[in-house]
Order: sequence, then structure tokens, then C-alpha cells
Amino acid sequence: MSRTELVEAIRTYHKWAADHYPIDVDVEAFPVEVSDKMKKTAGKVLHMKGSDTVKCVRYAFNAYQKWGWEQFAETIRHELIHVHTVQNYGRGGHGSPFKRLVKPLDTHRHCETFSEDEAKYILYCKECGEIVAHRFRKSKTVKHPEKYRSKCCNAPLRMEDNR
Repeated sequence: MSRTELVEAIRTYHKWAADHYPIDVDVEAFPVEVSDKMKKTAGKVLHMKGSDTVKCVRYAFNAYQKWGWEQFAETIRHELIHVHTVQNYGRGGHGSPFKRLVKPLDTHRHCETFSEDEAKYILYCKECGEIVAHRFRKSKTVKHPEKYRSKCCNAPLRMEDNR
């Protein structure tokens, strides 16, 4: 499916989901975009803080390519919950209004990673060697991993360059 076809499929699915799931959204009130640049998140609702205005809903083309339609549709429903909370409560996030709709919309609270192989840096637990995180840019954690602890063993981290 091309980017243009994917945008149309998403718009059609937005309308279908609004009619078949318990959400109150105006799907005609915002544009849909598909991005090649998104690497950390499969979908994003851009909105004006403290307002019920959704400026745009953007989706990662790479997520669709990796997952296929079924799993990508879960992400679309996830983003529609964000649209619902913005349009009805004037706020986004994963708070209680969001949590209440996760099961009824048969979606997830947090997105599965789809571009780990493109991460420039990988952080490991020094104790057990478990992967702790993937990073796409330099950060405090990447520059000084020894100052941070893993959740698995509470041990310092080790960073490897993945480029």
C-alpha cells in the first residue's frame, strides 16, 4: 500500500471505528498524515494544550510496513482514544479517561517498538546482559550509562554503539 492509499485507509478506518466503538470523536475535524521520519512512536496526536482542538494525527509508515494492517489498526484505535480525550476533555496523555477506553477499543496502552534495529545506541544491564533500552540520539543515559541502573538487577548500565 502506498502512503496515499494508507492515508485513505486510515481515514476510512477512523470513520468505521467511530461508528463501531464507544468513542465520541469528530474524525472530520483533523487531517491525517503518514510519516517516514517517526521512529519511536507509531502514532501521534498533535493538539493544542488545554484545548479541544486536534491539529493532526500522524502515523509512522514504517510501523505499518513492519506490522501489517491488523496490528497497525490497534495503533489507530489507540490514537483515536487520544483524539477522544482531547476533543471531550481538552487533554491527551494516558490518564484515567484514556485507560477506561483501552479494553473497550481492544487496543494497547503503550505501543510496541517497531524500529529497534535502527537505534544508534543499545543500553544493557551490566549484571545480566539484558537489553534495557534502545536510543536513537545521544542523551545523558547514552553518554554516562554507568550513572543509571537497570530495572532487572538494579545494576549499572553499559552502552554499545549500534551504528
